[in-house]
Amino acid sequence: MKTFFKTLVIFFLIAFFYVFQNEIVSWVGNVYSYLTSDVKAPDGTPLKEKTKIELPSKEDLPGALRVIDSIVTSNDKLSKAGVITYTNKYRKENGDLVQLVENNKLDLSAQKKLQDMFAKQYFEHTSPSGVGISELGNQAGYEYILIGENLAMGNFKNDQALVDAWMASPGHRANILNKHYTEIGVAVGKGVFEGRNVWMAVQHFGAPSNLCSSTDKNLLDEIKLNQGAIQKMENDLTSKKAQIDKKGVYEGTAYIEQVNQYNNLINIYNNLVIDTKVEINNYNNQINIFNSCVVNNQN
Repeated sequence: MKTFFKTLVIFFLIAFFYVFQNEIVSWVGNVYSYLTSDVKAPDGTPLKEKTKIELPSKEDLPGALRVIDSIVTSNDKLSKAGVITYTNKYRKENGDLVQLVENNKLDLSAQKKLQDMFAKQYFEHTSPSGVGISELGNQAGYEYILIGENLAMGNFKNDQALVDAWMASPGHRANILNKHYTEIGVAVGKGVFEGRNVWMAVQHFGAPSNLCSSTDKNLLDEIKLNQGAIQKMENDLTSKKAQIDKKGVYEGTAYIEQVNQYNNLINIYNNLVIDTKVEINNYNNQINIFNSCVVNNQN
């Protein structure tokens, strides 16, 4: 009698599988298709396009400032330290803004700009070869969410006179008093431009990328690993389903054992799909937080 009931249960299980096998396979396929398609952020943008460390950037570039008519004596000299000191002095006096911290990489990008203008005899924010502040920042290894540049050329009496001239120009003043900037780099130097000896000065302002919390690269790597595992399981499920449809012995396993193996793999597959979906949502939330921070620091 026990054997009869056991046989009857097995019969019903097999019958259930055959009746609903198309629905089961279709459901598994739909879940897999959702996960293995390009992961989307809530705004519909492919997630893989928003995971790069390179950051959204904005440049503040007022017109280059020329002051050629100032009188110069042999003792006149501009200094990087003086320019930074007076820049922070005016930030303090105009809204008690955060004091800008000198950054070596911004110093390097400013120095490159200064040397390039003298070497190629131009006075613009973009070089004759098309290199601007963004490229200079990247070349110096400075990762930022906001970057800006002030240029000046002329025989200024001293550091204060230079910064005063920038402050008298609305665009340059806006850079100096930008509340989002936290770092600065400066380069000053004297050389020959269009046949006359003249000083040039460069200010590079920056808001570094670490002001905004970045996305978790380890989490993204785990999502990608899970997607690879899901793809492999999908292939295994397809292969096992094909063997089950043949109703033959496959790798020494009887039909009912093949069905059990198939169903066990479906359970593992579904659990991985659920876990990975949670990870994707967490990663998308990180992207939203980062993007909001970038927008707030650019407005």
